[in-house]
Amino acid sequence: MKKPMLFMILTAILGLVVMPANIQAQKVHTDLHIDTSTGNRIATHMAAGGGWSSLILLVNLGTTIANYTVRIYGDTGSPQVFPFKNTTTQTDLGMQSVLTGIIPVGGMVSLKAQDVASSTTTGWALSDPSSTGVIGGAVVFAYQTGQQAVVPFEASSSQKFELIFDNTNGSALGVALVNPEATSVIVSVVFRNYLGATLLSDQIAMTPREHTSFILADRYPALANQFGTAVFSTTSAANAIVGLGILATPGPPGGAFTTVSSLQSE
Repeated sequence: MKKPMLFMILTAILGLVVMPANIQAQKVHTDLHIDTSTGNRIATHMAAGGGWSSLILLVNLGTTIANYTVRIYGDTGSPQVFPFKNTTTQTDLGMQSVLTGIIPVGGMVSLKAQDVASSTTTGWALSDPSSTGVIGGAVVFAYQTGQQAVVPFEASSSQKFELIFDNTNGSALGVALVNPEATSVIVSVVFRNYLGATLLSDQIAMTPREHTSFILADRYPALANQFGTAVFSTTSAANAIVGLGILATPGPPGGAFTTVSSLQSE
């Protein structure tokens, strides 16, 4: 696949979360077992339209009936409507930014943001703490070629984390960052090659609840044909940020892509 097409696909799928500060201990690793009564849980990306659709899957992991409330937000942090369908019951839900319902013990629900618009709208999903029970879930976003990637609901903010990147052999990594706090933050980033040598560094200023997304080799040409790590950090745990990588590889039809989770960094 030609690189301009690869970059277009990455640009289309990158989205980022704007979420309230998580009251739980800071961590970056996925937690699919969600006690929704103890804090906010988010899926960092969803997209619909322009060839994209997103399927929200929620599972009742507990021993009592679960009541869910899922709120959908756009890239700016405002409520974002999507054309939803409950694929479990085959019910058209119309344009919605808030989804509610119950999940029986051992059951699940499947809510799809459909590909009906000509342009792509991106956003994120919040499993609201008003939900009850123990609910696990993920968002599966898919392109019309059949390629898919999964973003689990998780609590994933950290003062410092790393992303592995690989821009060799036609592959490209896209990065999405979010400042989930109500204050501005300066994000420092250091890029290193596989030997640990520093390639370059930068600072990214982010306003309250802002997100930014970019293709590494596009924003930083020196990272073309390189592979290594990107270390993102802020000055304090109070300014914890959220990060997500999307790796795209060449090949028809439209190549393949997958999400890249952040790794805890000391």
